[in-house]
Amino acid sequence: MLFNTLIMFISKCGVAISLCALGMLVVPMVSGDPVLLMALVAGLVIANIVMYLGFYKDKHNAKKDARRISEKTLIVLSMLALHCTTHLTMHFTQHKTSKWSFQLKLLAAITLQLSLSVFWFVQVYV
Repeated sequence: MLFNTLIMFISKCGVAISLCALGMLVVPMVSGDPVLLMALVAGLVIANIVMYLGFYKDKHNAKKDARRISEKTLIVLSMLALHCTTHLTMHFTQHKTSKWSFQLKLLAAITLQLSLSVFWFVQVYV
């Protein structure tokens, strides 16, 4: 239990740092064009809705012993949604919160997102 809690805490910190880095990169680029900014926000909202529906559908299928959505698909959906609401979705649907192998895969995806954000930040601002 402590291991899962530690993994979740590290993941949440990684998401926060990565979103800050992405925000510092993207907002100056699109702030001059309100249409582009709205398209970016709309895309992020849609991606988070699709990610939520994926987790919800997988939980629903798990209860019915129906065909499940693969963990790889859930991780990719989470990455496309920039992990913004992944932890909230996991706790709201009570899905994948105690499976440490999924937590480690999610942490690896968040680390990849954070690494790419930092790399892009260094390329743009340094």
